[in-house]
Amino acid sequence: MKIFKNIVRLLVLTSLSLSFTPLTTAKAVTSSPIQVKNSTTATASKSLAVTYSALDTSNTLTDVASDTTTTAADSTTNPTSTVSVTVLSGILTLEAVPDFNFGTMTVGSIGKLKSNTVDTTGFTVDDGTNTASATAGRDGNTTGLLSVIDSRNSLKDMPGFTLSAEMGRLKPTNTNAANGDASLNAILHLNPMPLLDENNNNVSVTGTDLKTDKASVNSETGNSAAVMNLTAGSYKGGLIKANFNTADSASLEIPGNGDNTKTSAKNMNAVVTWTLNAAPAVTTN
Repeated sequence: MKIFKNIVRLLVLTSLSLSFTPLTTAKAVTSSPIQVKNSTTATASKSLAVTYSALDTSNTLTDVASDTTTTAADSTTNPTSTVSVTVLSGILTLEAVPDFNFGTMTVGSIGKLKSNTVDTTGFTVDDGTNTASATAGRDGNTTGLLSVIDSRNSLKDMPGFTLSAEMGRLKPTNTNAANGDASLNAILHLNPMPLLDENNNNVSVTGTDLKTDKASVNSETGNSAAVMNLTAGSYKGGLIKANFNTADSASLEIPGNGDNTKTSAKNMNAVVTWTLNAAPAVTTN
């Protein structure tokens, strides 16, 4: 795990995919999805450590097998087990980003979220060395979970952070691209969702529930939109999560007009880039 200090930018890419059909076809096609990939950039400072951490499956509760024989117990050899945990302190961590699947759409329509399970068959999945050319990410989850851990609670007030998203164009499969299929512009709309802790309680400390920001990410303009935007002293430290897994939590808009002279169905993906910015920590002597 890399640890960076102070105002740090953390990138995680997710890919968006769907099945596209023109307005003139009534043919049913298999829907396709959105996914994520992983890259990091950072700048250093003195007081705050910030890191992106993929979930480490090695840090799990491990049971040590006990003796199950029926012989008399030996009072000098009691059974033992192990408790394993990673304790974070002074670190801001992006833990999870969601995939999005909008099913089957047409150009000129808006589709609601169908699921968080994506199909990247036929696309170039990011492997950490091909980010510029990749058409599918690798870090997205199938539950719709977007989560951050802020363990800077040794400070008087939680200093705040911003998590933003931007999206590339919808790209066809490698085969369809080689046959001349063009990419499409798209707009990802994310609605406000409650910001919760590990016990599903709101993370607010002010009495007013906190939510994610309403965000629209346009591949044509290349804009970056804040999804989590927490100010200093407004929230509790620890796990901060939002779930984008219902039809009303996210939608995809494909502007323009379709080519109604041809009948076709094609799968397309777009890559979403997540950027975590830590607000500077304020310390007092």
